[in-house]
Amino acid sequence: MEQTSLHNENELLQRVSEGDETAFRTLYDHYRKKIYALGYFLTKSENSAQELVQDVFLKIWEKRRQLREIDYFNAWMRTIARNTAINYLRSRAMEKLGLDRLQTHESSNCFTENDVADREYSLLLQAAVRQLPPQQQKVYVLHRQQGICHEAIAKELHISVLTSKKYMKLALRSIRLFLERRMDAAISFFIVICFS
Repeated sequence: MEQTSLHNENELLQRVSEGDETAFRTLYDHYRKKIYALGYFLTKSENSAQELVQDVFLKIWEKRRQLREIDYFNAWMRTIARNTAINYLRSRAMEKLGLDRLQTHESSNCFTENDVADREYSLLLQAAVRQLPPQQQKVYVLHRQQGICHEAIAKELHISVLTSKKYMKLALRSIRLFLERRMDAAISFFIVICFS
């Protein structure tokens, strides 16, 4: 299906900035596939990709009065899409780290599209853990993946409980930064391809 053409984008943006819903629908129809492609690339989930489309266009509608002052709409929208995608992935990553949702669905024969995204995220998380210094890695694995308390970790590794907690905090910070860098790079690369 071919994308609709925008004959006079500046005029269209002016109409959207004035609250013209028909003009907004034209803008939506023109750009939604690019936003959807970005969302699907990042999440491998049709539902999440649709959510990203809705979130991006909701933000555009909420900021519609700014459209009069925007010279490069494509770049402006790209920034909104990128930030929305990064926020989505960060919240998902933090949720996974906090809730330990990284266990595989071995007992289930049924896989959903989120299972694919979970597996990819799990592989990325494993890479993040492997790059940790040895002691931080041990504490992270024992505490987060094996569920061992800091007191038991301290005894096993011959360190203090305070040191165990410090290593865990440092490990989580390193993992978060590792994941953010990878996500930012992947999102930026895909946006350049998609919106060029």
